[in-house]
This record gives sequence, structure tokens and C-alpha cells, in this order.
Amino acid sequence: MITISFTTIIAGAVVVLLAILGSLVNPFLRSLRFSEPTLSEEDSETGTESKAEADTESQAETETGSRAETQAEPREPVTVIITAHENLAELERNLPMFLRQKYPADYQVIVVCQSTDMETQDYLKRQAAENPHLYFTFIPESSRYMSRKKLQITLGVKAAKHEWIILTEPTCKPENDKWLYTMTRNCQTTNHLILGYVALDSETKGVRRFDSIRKAYYLLRRAQQSYGYRTHMPNVAFRKSDFMREQGYQGNLEYVRGEYDFLVNKYAQFGDTAVELDCDAWLKHDEPTDKEWHNAHLYLQASRKSLEREKSMATLMFFDHLFPHLSLIASSITLAYAIFMEDWILTGIACFSLLLLFIIRMLIANKAVKHFDDEIAMFKLPFYEYGIIWRNLANKIRFWHADKNDFTSHKL
Repeated sequence: MITISFTTIIAGAVVVLLAILGSLVNPFLRSLRFSEPTLSEEDSETGTESKAEADTESQAETETGSRAETQAEPREPVTVIITAHENLAELERNLPMFLRQKYPADYQVIVVCQSTDMETQDYLKRQAAENPHLYFTFIPESSRYMSRKKLQITLGVKAAKHEWIILTEPTCKPENDKWLYTMTRNCQTTNHLILGYVALDSETKGVRRFDSIRKAYYLLRRAQQSYGYRTHMPNVAFRKSDFMREQGYQGNLEYVRGEYDFLVNKYAQFGDTAVELDCDAWLKHDEPTDKEWHNAHLYLQASRKSLEREKSMATLMFFDHLFPHLSLIASSITLAYAIFMEDWILTGIACFSLLLLFIIRMLIANKAVKHFDDEIAMFKLPFYEYGIIWRNLANKIRFWHADKNDFTSHKL
């Protein structure tokens, strides 16, 4: 007759409950509202023609409705700012797509580069002669004692002729000609900031693409629910009047980078930040080099203590890591104890709890990744998740050993 000890019952119940809790305390389970697809003028006409083939009698009525819908959604004139530093190859690859946007209102693309980068200036001169949307300017060589990136953005904002500005990078590009039309549908009176999504190129390591998507869930949901905290994605729209009135990056000029983080953190107010998640508004980011990837994390380590609302976000992330790791540790210890004591019933329960934890988290993470049209091997996702704390620790160690003057404009 098989007897089950009281210890087996209690220990088994605890590890199973922890496995369930460790699976459900998950950023991917928190709601992130995805946008409804936009209907551009071209889409409206295409839809009208398709319906006309099926029902010729309704053609005129459908066309009228499509035109009315298009006219009911006017777009604001907008300026796109791209800051370049030795990015000629990236501009040659990505800039043409920004200049080929189908947009019903006026728009300009401003590229701000270095005054000493003559090859880039020559390329921009040739492009500007062929495309009236393109304008370029440059920062002087004497601007070495402050953040080059923030100075470029500030000069670009001052040169912008429109109220709404979208800030991005030369390493990004739209995947279609509807990006600008879709991204600007939230340029309304009540909004002052718009956050868009940026996907890493499919050649990027899967673990890095996963990390980027997981951060996006945190940051975009926070912007949807309350206040924007920061963003790691260069696809941000803001108002020129807000930027000029609040003196741009005044208050965090001592940091070399963090331009997107500080822009969102400083100018986001409750209820005035929109998040645009229509896939037509996404940008594709070139595969980052190892140096670029690690530097981005090091600069964040340097500047995050100056971000408002940092503690609430850190607390949320702490508990999101605590419960799945607590479940993993409890199940592993229980499994080792059960094998040592030859308690095969408890061994089976511990194995079941581990499988339950990994399978549920794997399925939830896979669904989240699919939302952003990414293809990452499902079986790798739990290992990517549990590796986050070790990757964060590695970033902290790199930061501790780095020269802190590299992250600040210490001569200011």
C-alpha cells in the first residue's frame, strides 16, 4: 500500500502553487492595446475597386464613403528629424524610404550631421536636389564639450518648420510608404507625445530581439496606462512648442546619451501620451553591433537614476523576476530533496511543477512575440527570460569597470 506523508502533501502543494504563481506574474499577461489598422486613401480606393467587381451597383456609394473617410482624417504637417554621425552607409540604405512616404500634408525630413563629415554632406546635397522633402544641417566642430546627440536634436527642432516632430535614427527605416500616415493619426489636440514601435532586424540575435520586445511591453503599457517612463525605440513624435518652452534637454544635459529616455520622461504627462502599434507605423532597426548593444545598456545604467518614476518601474520588474525565480528555486530544491529521500511521489510533483512553470511561461511569451510578428524558437523563450537577471548583472559589472566620464559631459 502506498502511503503519502504529510511533508509530501505540503511540499507538493507549495511547489505547484508557486509554479502557477510564477507563471502568471508575467509582464506579457498585462494588457497592451494594439491599434486598429489605418485606411489610407490608396487602401480605400483598392477596397472600393474590389467591392465594385463583386457588386457594381454599390461602387459609387462605396467610393463616396471612402473619400469621405479619407477627408475625415486629415493629417498635420510634420517634420522628421534624423541625427547622423558617420552613418553614410545607413543613410544610403534607409533614407530613401523616409523620402518616399505617401502623405496628404506637407512633411520635411531633416538630417543633422557633423560639419566635418563631407562625404555625408555631399550625399545629402545630391538627394536634396532631387527631393524637396529633404533638408540638412550640421553641428559645428566646436561642440565637443556637450552631448553631440542632444545638440543635433536641438538644432533639428529649431530648424523644423512644423509643430509636430518625429525623432528617429539613420539605422531605422519604414517598411512601407504608410509609416508617416499611420504614425501621425494620433497628432491630435489632446496629445503631446506619441510612442511608436521599432523592431530589430531579423538578423539580430534572438535573445536581443526578445529583450527588446519584453522592454516594449513594459514601457508602452506604462505609457498607455498612466505616464510615459522612457523608451529604447527611436520612433517618437512630440510637439516643437513643448520642446522649446521647456528648453529641450535642460535638466539632463550632463549625460552624453539617453536622448529618447529623457525626451519621454520629461515631456510625458498623464493622459497626453499616445501609443501607436499599428504595424504600418513600425520602424525596422538595423542589426546592432555588439558595441552598440552594450553601450546602450551602459548609458542607461548611467542615466536611469535621473529618470522620474524610476522606482515604481524598478519595483514592478523586481516582482516580475522574483516569483518565477522563487518557483524555479523551490521546485529544484524540492526535486533534489525528494530524490535524496527516495520520495518518488514528491519527485514527480517537483518535475511536474518545473514543466508547468516552463511550459506556461513559454506559451505566454510566444504569444507576445507573435504580436510583434517576430519568429523566435519557442523552446528558447524560457531560457531567455531566466537569463535576464544574469545579463543585467553583466551590464552592471561592465558599468562598474567603465570610466564614468565616458557617460557624462563632464566639462559642462
